[in-house]
Amino acid sequence: MYWILAIVAGTITIGALVFFTVKYRSKAGTHAPSQADERTPLRPVVIIIVIMAIILSSAAFESFQAIGVYNSKLNDPDAIHVSVVAQRFSWSFNCTSGCGVASVLTVPHNTTIVLDITSIDVFHSFGIPALRIKADAIPGRTNSIWFSAPVGTYRIQCYELCGNGHAFMIAKLNVV
Repeated sequence: MYWILAIVAGTITIGALVFFTVKYRSKAGTHAPSQADERTPLRPVVIIIVIMAIILSSAAFESFQAIGVYNSKLNDPDAIHVSVVAQRFSWSFNCTSGCGVASVLTVPHNTTIVLDITSIDVFHSFGIPALRIKADAIPGRTNSIWFSAPVGTYRIQCYELCGNGHAFMIAKLNVV
């Protein structure tokens, strides 16, 4: 789907550039008071369009490469999958290896950890500031993120104002 959207956006952008360049270039016999008498040569315009197409294509290619890396970690068979459930005003963690208890998540270091985050009441936002991780917890929807962290203790907090106890919606991540 991303490839289709990128191709359509690039085609529209480059097509508009070519169309307006050809349509509004100065024509023989017309003279605008503020324009010079000479016509703009077509070669520099074509070169600019080609350079822009190369830049847009390389940016799209790199974006799709990043999406591929992200998705490959989500499907890693060696990853530890953790179900994260938000509710007023706490986080609960559940994984097959028994790594979670109320408000404490314990995982091994340098291992890919996949978090499947959801909420059972209102919107929340799961975040680990020290690891620069953040994902929304939305009722009826699961958002997945992954990380790998060095040994340490990290703070987990909610970033979405979710009620009176929002400031106390804090959990702990132990990486051992």
